[in-house]
Amino acid sequence: MKKVGILSFMLLFTVLAGAQQRTLVQELERNVPAKGTVRIERDVRLDSLIGYLSEADLGTKIKAKGFRIQVFAGNNTRASKEKANEADRYIRANYPDLSVHTEFRNPRWLCTVGDFLYYEEAYDVMRKLRKETPYGKSIIILRNQDITIPL
Repeated sequence: MKKVGILSFMLLFTVLAGAQQRTLVQELERNVPAKGTVRIERDVRLDSLIGYLSEADLGTKIKAKGFRIQVFAGNNTRASKEKANEADRYIRANYPDLSVHTEFRNPRWLCTVGDFLYYEEAYDVMRKLRKETPYGKSIIILRNQDITIPL
């Protein structure tokens, strides 16, 4: 009798664990605010062939070379550090969907925005930032940057 109880408990646990998993296609189709929506037309039976994502895979990020937008660049002074942090706060408040990176790269303070794999994406955002922010013409695109892209 104990074996039947343990077996049924394990079966129930396996079914519940499988119900919470998402397939790769379902993860791609999820709606992400400010990122758009992907819709994949397919036969639903393909989901079982593709497999499921584990919780470890959902937070995975890959490193690549790409583009970032430089919003502010100053010299090695305390005033430049404050201006870089001010630019950081401004971008975070007005553009919450963009990642902001403020750092000291000898000999200057930099505030860069975004992790773009393609130049065209960075260019579109750069034009928008030039129009809508007080930093204007000083905004440029930096090439060959180390970026992280979430899967």
